Amino acid sequence: MNNNLQEMIQPVWKGEKLYRETFAMVLEEGICRARFLFHPSKVLRVESYDGAKTYLEGKDYVVEEDYLIRTADSEIPFADWKKFYFDTREEAVREMEERKEPLGFGPVQTEEGSYVSLAAVGAPSYVTECQVTVTYLTEEQWTYEIPERQLEQLPGLEERFRKKLPVRLVLFGDSISCGYDCSGMYGLNPGQPIWPELVKQGIEIEYGVQTEFYNTSVSGMDTDWAVQNAEERVCRYHPDLVILGFGMNDRCRGAEYREKTRQLIEMVRTQNSETEILLMATSLPNPILHTPPFYFCGYQEEQGEALRELCGKGIALADIQTVQKNIMKKKRYIDLTGNLLNHPNDYLSRIQAQIVLETMKKS
Repeated sequence: MNNNLQEMIQPVWKGEKLYRETFAMVLEEGICRARFLFHPSKVLRVESYDGAKTYLEGKDYVVEEDYLIRTADSEIPFADWKKFYFDTREEAVREMEERKEPLGFGPVQTEEGSYVSLAAVGAPSYVTECQVTVTYLTEEQWTYEIPERQLEQLPGLEERFRKKLPVRLVLFGDSISCGYDCSGMYGLNPGQPIWPELVKQGIEIEYGVQTEFYNTSVSGMDTDWAVQNAEERVCRYHPDLVILGFGMNDRCRGAEYREKTRQLIEMVRTQNSETEILLMATSLPNPILHTPPFYFCGYQEEQGEALRELCGKGIALADIQTVQKNIMKKKRYIDLTGNLLNHPNDYLSRIQAQIVLETMKKS
């Protein structure tokens, strides 16, 4: 897997060859099928999520129009929706009681009244064992908005790239920035590196510069915590660039989030006014979890839009959300997640790295 860096960071919006796109095999009305992001002109490989098993066309699956369909006698693992969502609170509570390690939250109800299984929290294989990956060719073009190249807004970084000077970078965020739910983080196959490592390697390949990359992210944190801890976790490194990856755990509206982020930027620059900032509009959680008391799906989209108002010279925005929303016009959330709540699987994590790298390019 680690030898496939170029394939992992090849932007999905470029089309042509799509590498290990993920498809959840969930039984619905007697059939397991999942949609391609692009119309496939040629399927190259269909594999288990962990890469250990290759499946055969006709025997294990068929392709009909824009869908991958599991055959009746296929060896591809599958599940029905009851594996992932319970009808009653009692079932959800029973599952939580059977956990070896308590979560500290739950049960989590959906907008539809069911309860999401929490078995995948900290154990993404609960979901990904029912996902297959497809590498395929397409002639279809990406028709949606593509990430904006913004290196001109980061003139210090641009100069270091141009002069081949070492770059010191700090990533400061929450669990998404920690790398959840990349397989490599758990020591699981296929062992995909966390997306920040893909970014580091991508920078070194693209610009031929030495990169000092410090990831000081902590799972579960929000911008209030970030402001309080910026001195220890960012300022002391005197970085050239800071990537701020919060938002998933903030429950405030967009205007308040923008002001908290402004305070965070001020804190980051207390010891180095020349430090440049790359804001991230966080990847999006399960859209049916805008429910009390946890609100896993809160105001992330509103917050992402509010961040645009902070951008200018020295501050750019990596807009993960717009690309994910366009992907989800064809793909379901269960095709993209590792925990059913808010963590990307390997596929969506790669796309996050692709967007960050694209943002650092010159237009």
